[in-house]
Amino acid sequence: MKSVYIFIAVLLNLSLELKSQSCDINGKKHFTFGDVKTILDKNNCNSCHYKGSFQNTWIYDTYRDMTSRNPCNYPMIVHGKSNESLLIDKINGGPSICGNAMPPGSKMISDADLLALESWIDIGAPEHCIPEFEQVKEIFTVNKCNNCHKTNESWSFENYESLFLKPQNSLCSGPQLVKYNAEESLLYKKISDKEVCGDFMLVDGQPMISKDVDKVRDWINAGAPESARVLPVILTEFSTDILNNKKIQIYWKTESELNTSHFELQTSTDGIYFSFLAIVKSGVTSGSAYHHLFEEAKIGFNYFRLKIVDFDNSYTYSPVRVERVSNDKEVFSISPVPMVNNKYFNVEWYPLDGREKARLLVMDILGNLCFDFILNNGMNNLNISGVKSGVYYFSIEDYNAARLVKKVIVLDN
Repeated sequence: MKSVYIFIAVLLNLSLELKSQSCDINGKKHFTFGDVKTILDKNNCNSCHYKGSFQNTWIYDTYRDMTSRNPCNYPMIVHGKSNESLLIDKINGGPSICGNAMPPGSKMISDADLLALESWIDIGAPEHCIPEFEQVKEIFTVNKCNNCHKTNESWSFENYESLFLKPQNSLCSGPQLVKYNAEESLLYKKISDKEVCGDFMLVDGQPMISKDVDKVRDWINAGAPESARVLPVILTEFSTDILNNKKIQIYWKTESELNTSHFELQTSTDGIYFSFLAIVKSGVTSGSAYHHLFEEAKIGFNYFRLKIVDFDNSYTYSPVRVERVSNDKEVFSISPVPMVNNKYFNVEWYPLDGREKARLLVMDILGNLCFDFILNNGMNNLNISGVKSGVYYFSIEDYNAARLVKKVIVLDN
């Protein structure tokens, strides 16, 4: 009964989030930067990520701030790809590929808020409402672009297809327009202050106003749609809930399933390599709710995703959900044993205090330090090379500052 109440509460929360979508274009709704900023503020992200913070260099005060790179040199936002965006990696409940997860401690962002952020990124992470082609064409017309771009030899915006065509006599390298990537599109570079070959596209000798430039940028980052489009995924809900620290309830809901054959539920212990878990047949075309009880949860992080398969065997993947099964003792294991020089090996580590990272020291029998690894909470795939065969000691500090030590034999390759 508890899981039923949680399920209903999540759906109600999701309903409220969906109503917070600022843009409604021909009945097709989507989130904007303002909506996303409100969600992050609601989750108190601004208590750490603010201008002038000594602890964090990434902030989201402005759209430019949010979409910029960070000290990890990973993009916080990859337009159209939430699964490659560091922001989602940091808030989805698992360990992060760079730095610490967000928010700190055991508090997690709700599944409804997470899905809202993922939906925003997957639609292109727009700052404003995404324009259609006719609106983009109007921007170029108002800015008198047709004064120069009116011959057969020049670039044209007369129709949708012509936008993508670069003149044969162009001196510039690179594509004219790259869907989901304004920064790599020559068109965007020409109308913004980006470095570009040749001349900028000016309006009566002046740069195009930033509002129009931003609209074109959002349009390109949204996949340069010819008309208003819906979200590229059919999910309206995808959540997990851990039961008695042993089982994990997985549930999802769809908006429509017109061409959907089935769902393949997949699981992983590292968030990288997923394996088959179950197949769930599609319900009705008007949308359905589904659930699956995972009874073989592993200690540590359990990752889940859906492979959504259509009748023509094409498929897409859902976002990833993470649940952590806590352990009642420190887990530190190494495999395979013995290990082989220049070969990868696995280190499984789950601390009692929930730390996300620790140092793994590798020493020879004389006490010389051979390797110093950063160990992440969970499964780690590491490699040692250039050492002599023999006995080595692998050690980490536990939460009481005591050392956990494993003696391992390393063989020649």
